[in-house]
Amino acid sequence: MNFSKAWAIAFINSLEREGVNIEEGFESFKALSASIKSLPGAVYGRNNAEMLERLFREGMKNEALPVSFELSIELSIRFIVLMVRKNMFRHRNLVIAEVQKFLDKKNGVIKASLEYAGGGEKSFDELRITEAIKKRTGAAKLNLESKQNPALIGGYRVIIGDEVIDASVRSQLENIKTVLQRGY
Repeated sequence: MNFSKAWAIAFINSLEREGVNIEEGFESFKALSASIKSLPGAVYGRNNAEMLERLFREGMKNEALPVSFELSIELSIRFIVLMVRKNMFRHRNLVIAEVQKFLDKKNGVIKASLEYAGGGEKSFDELRITEAIKKRTGAAKLNLESKQNPALIGGYRVIIGDEVIDASVRSQLENIKTVLQRGY
């Protein structure tokens, strides 16, 4: 298991152990992590961890937050401080990506890429394709990224993880070429 996945699992486990909603804790972690960008200098080591914790706690004093959100922030602060102490905070984006993968899997979210031919209008119904992918995969939600691909002559290509659904004119011409070369 890679280190970012191990840290993500540790964060998720700490949220679950304390009874904090994972999505809420994750949002707290991302928000607090992003706020560190405004601090000067590198963020690592014991001294910086203690300074960082002090800054977070001073900022929290003036905030009136619901109890559940306070716990979410508290766990996020502890986790960030631990990452800083262990010199792992620079890898926070990898940890964030791993937690997001976990949440996507848990919530039935699938990511796919849709490439379509360059020039002119789209010659397909994106909503119909989205619904077909959801039905095929059983996904509750689909995050579909669309982008133009000038290498395609016409049609589209959908990429879902390792799977490629190629409905492009280029692939159809390649198939015809192969059939004609074989002589049947």
